[in-house]
Amino acid sequence: MNSLLFVFCSVLVAGVGVFTTTADRAVSRDTDSHELVIDLIGNVVVTDGEVTVTSDSGTVWQESGNAVFYSNVTVEADTLTGTSHYLEYIKEAGMITMTGSVILTDGETVLEAGEVVYFRESGKATARENVIMTGPRIGRVEGQYALYDRDRGSLFITVDPVLRRVEGEDSLVVTADRMEFFPDENLAEAQGNASVSMPGKDFYSMSEYLRYFGNEDRFELFGSPMLESEDMELSGDWMEILLESSGDPRSIRVEGGASGYFLDTGVDPPAETWFSSERAFFAFENGEPDSVMLAGSATLRMKSGGEAASRNEMNTVRGNSLRISFENGEVMEVIVTGHVTGTYSYLGGNP
Repeated sequence: MNSLLFVFCSVLVAGVGVFTTTADRAVSRDTDSHELVIDLIGNVVVTDGEVTVTSDSGTVWQESGNAVFYSNVTVEADTLTGTSHYLEYIKEAGMITMTGSVILTDGETVLEAGEVVYFRESGKATARENVIMTGPRIGRVEGQYALYDRDRGSLFITVDPVLRRVEGEDSLVVTADRMEFFPDENLAEAQGNASVSMPGKDFYSMSEYLRYFGNEDRFELFGSPMLESEDMELSGDWMEILLESSGDPRSIRVEGGASGYFLDTGVDPPAETWFSSERAFFAFENGEPDSVMLAGSATLRMKSGGEAASRNEMNTVRGNSLRISFENGEVMEVIVTGHVTGTYSYLGGNP
């Protein structure tokens, strides 16, 4: 994805200069400024040996070096192919514009847009109108406006951006106010109302800022991050989520005001466990909780489920740190250390 716009634009600009042209018919004329203009009609082919532009018709300005191509425009250079209804090159401004069902293909990466404009001096390119980019490393990115920055090596998407990745039967969907992709690093950043959902895994998160490290299947969430699933909800100031290749969570780390709950759905009604601490670390096995470590003013409150739910049993423990072990999603052991206190109560009983 990094090279898609840059390769297209750089080779096309480099190709303007010494070139050969063929067409079914060519008509020359002079402009008011006495510049020779050549109109090309039918099966137009312009090439410098490395870059080839074909179209149904075109016009070349001899002195300025400007050119336009109309209808069924195709650009071929190295591994890249571009198609559009119209292409304009303004040499003095160093600007190339492709409009009308633009498609740029480089290997397995494809960019579609209503318009693509490249600015040679700044090394930037814009794509607008139903922008879609697909590729093996990014999945499918959609938006209404995109900015490619050669120096940053990034693609910035705004106006309703959506990232979708599908692997097998699992899907990952990221939405935000703005997204920026760094393809060489396989890194994506989402800014403003950033959300991640995995419908197949019943997984949803929300934060103000999000970073996704594709090579590690790792998310970092900043700004009141929240994670929820059918039987769990977590929140804090900062959160890190690591995924298995299957899409199941491998671990979750929460820093700063960690709190949340998880349910034991193996009984009816489910048992409930609520927690709060300064830090929390969750380890998973096959998508199910395996252990939880709470540190810093840790509090754990457990409400019994199943038959014991009718007695409204409640067990609350506090300490500097707590370790919770699970088996088949059920709490099996709780170890509390440092200034340990606790209470137990049930319906009709005394603490």
